Amino acid sequence: MLQRPTIAKDSLRVPIKHQPLDRNVSSDSQSIKAMPAAKSAWLPWFPLFWVVLIVGGYLYMQLGSLDQDVKNSSTVFCLGLLLFGLTGWVFLCSHYSTAKRLLWGGGPWILVLAGVASVELVNNGDVGVIDWRWRWSAKHDEKLSVPLGKEQIAIEWETTTHDYPRFLGNGFWAEVLDVQLATDWDEQPPVERWRCPVGAGWSGFAIVGDFAVTQEQRGSQELVVCYRVSSENPEGEIVWTHADPVRFDPSGAGALGYVGPRATPAIHDGRVLTVGATGILNCIDARSGSLLWTHDTLTENNMQNTMWGKACSPAILETEGKPTLVLMSVGAPSASLVAYDLETGKEVWAAGSRRSSYASPVICELLGERQILCVNEDFVTAHSATDGKILWEYPWQGNSDSDATASQPVPLSEDRVFLSKGYGVGASLVQLSRDESGDILAGPLWEPPIRKVMKTKMGNVIVRDGFIYGLDGGILQCIDVERGKSQWKKRRLPAIGHGQIMAIGDNLVILSETGELILVAIDPEEYQELASMSVFPSEEITWNNPAFSSPYLLLRNAEQAVCLKLPLADSADVSLAHTAD
Repeated sequence: MLQRPTIAKDSLRVPIKHQPLDRNVSSDSQSIKAMPAAKSAWLPWFPLFWVVLIVGGYLYMQLGSLDQDVKNSSTVFCLGLLLFGLTGWVFLCSHYSTAKRLLWGGGPWILVLAGVASVELVNNGDVGVIDWRWRWSAKHDEKLSVPLGKEQIAIEWETTTHDYPRFLGNGFWAEVLDVQLATDWDEQPPVERWRCPVGAGWSGFAIVGDFAVTQEQRGSQELVVCYRVSSENPEGEIVWTHADPVRFDPSGAGALGYVGPRATPAIHDGRVLTVGATGILNCIDARSGSLLWTHDTLTENNMQNTMWGKACSPAILETEGKPTLVLMSVGAPSASLVAYDLETGKEVWAAGSRRSSYASPVICELLGERQILCVNEDFVTAHSATDGKILWEYPWQGNSDSDATASQPVPLSEDRVFLSKGYGVGASLVQLSRDESGDILAGPLWEPPIRKVMKTKMGNVIVRDGFIYGLDGGILQCIDVERGKSQWKKRRLPAIGHGQIMAIGDNLVILSETGELILVAIDPEEYQELASMSVFPSEEITWNNPAFSSPYLLLRNAEQAVCLKLPLADSADVSLAHTAD
């Protein structure tokens, strides 16, 4: 009998070589596996984290010292960022169903787009929302008729010592010195002579004799309109009009500047000179409104308009023994500043290559030489009044499609020029001198060169006895010229905002952005408000410059104009320019 061989159990065992455990590899593998879990652990908390982050940043900006326009812009930016983050989380990271993701992630954007498409917000100069309207509704100016026709009666113009014939009147700033106003408006309030609807635009009035001229947009027509100042009609009286078939109605960021012409006319020697928002320069017969000559400066120079339209008012250059010239800041690459013959309209010279800003040319005498100052994009340029040759330039930041410059350069003496602008920039005092070869040098007098004072965004300043008064980010301020430091700064309610100021006698007359007329003493020691009254509804933006020909103050905004008879102080030695009461 056969027997099976016996095999020892140990012989069946295969020796196993034990390897030491690599704890590092095991730990890394565990970490890699844990990462998605850790990452997903905080995702449900992202909405809360995002809200806290955005709200915290928003409060930091709102409670800081930033200008109001930056604060208001931050509101829109933060809301957009908040919505973007939350809806992005819903789409990409939430565990919602597809239907809910579409509802909660896409729904808010559909509502936003629908709102933008149907509602137009009305913003003030600080980008604050003050009103709204449906986009399909007709705008105020589109509801107005175009007054008068081709048959217009010729009138006779008589100049007076109280004329206010151009932008800012008769000087480097808006000032009337030979009149003192009564300051108790409870006892002697301003009297409204007439009020009438006007077309859109930010043009002011120019006044000569008994007539005042401004620019308006009514529907498809850009108008130059002449009014009778002393009219007995409580609804005002239009004497003549001139119309150009153009309409400036910008879109995008330019829409914040709204519709219509910006520049103020200049009246000289029986002629009215105007610059429209699309760059049309007109010379009009002041007697009848008939067109004498015209230039479409944008078309002639093959150039694009600035974002907020042409706003430079024309300047008149008189030189003994030579033709009178009309100066316009065209801003073309080969024709930054252009001089036209007042009589014929022919171009006399063109100079410079800088793109224009929104300020107007200033004719002055510096270092014994007659010059024309132009605030251009990123530079202040001085031209010779003889032939337009560039005499000197000074860097002055400002992009005409973003942080634009609108304030005038102000000659303070024969060798100093004051500059100011908004958008958080401030003011600078420029010192002029000549080198050994006779060339003019321009440099800053203050240290630092730009002081964070007098941040004038849309207005200009008043200079009196070594002090400057103006709106610093919409708040009235007084600064010392020599030191460049603030004397006082007064915040009031309702706020002045980006209104306009002028000096009449010893007082500032301020037209606020919300249509309030405010009388303030010119005093470098303290803010003294003497009187105030409401002129226009607060929901109507008022950016237009006032004009004064004693005793009449002409005010307007983009919807209505008013003529006020201001009370004069008993001691004022004034010969009234108008006899009608």
